[in-house]
Amino acid sequence: MQYLDKLVSGLAIELHVPESDYQGNYKTHIDEVGKTRISVYAPHQQGMIIPLQEGTLVEVTFWDEVASYSFNSSILQRIAVPIPVFVLKMPESIKRVQRRNYVRIPAFFPITYQVVEKEGLGDIQKGSMLDLSGGGMRFQSKVKLEKGTILYAYLEFPFGTIGTPGRVCRMEAIEDTKFFSVSVDFYQISERDRDRIIRCVFDIQRDLRKKGLI
Repeated sequence: MQYLDKLVSGLAIELHVPESDYQGNYKTHIDEVGKTRISVYAPHQQGMIIPLQEGTLVEVTFWDEVASYSFNSSILQRIAVPIPVFVLKMPESIKRVQRRNYVRIPAFFPITYQVVEKEGLGDIQKGSMLDLSGGGMRFQSKVKLEKGTILYAYLEFPFGTIGTPGRVCRMEAIEDTKFFSVSVDFYQISERDRDRIIRCVFDIQRDLRKKGLI
């Protein structure tokens, strides 16, 4: 089933307990993953193990570089030795929740684009990317593009080209130049392409951190 392969030993998770004497959110990690059960380390708070009972309903949340995921389960068994763990029922489905707040970083990949017009696509124009996120980009252009303009952009990344519709959400003249700064929301982008862009953003972010630039 989709996303079940993301459940692996050592994965950081958060247990949300909606109802019980120990209602709250608790951070822990997955111990082992079986075919029908998952064991997680019993969470601690102020040095004490949270003594959740068998039958307690829980919501499990975890993350990767692209999105967050969650599923509902229940505690089937408590094991005290050698390490305290809770055994959870394997979920029937895992829900993906796309992050809405995307990390935006400086990026300078070449782009070309065509404005969507009533008659079809306009002439191919060149631009220079200024920054990038999973939700959109900002680029420099010689063409003045009004807010609300729909365009089709071709983004040249090291891993290949992504073509996606975009909608202009902001346009400003760049002082003392003949260029414009154009901000675009990715409009009807496929989730596969958005994931590829987000992974690229995180790779650039990692490199900038290593260089001490962020």
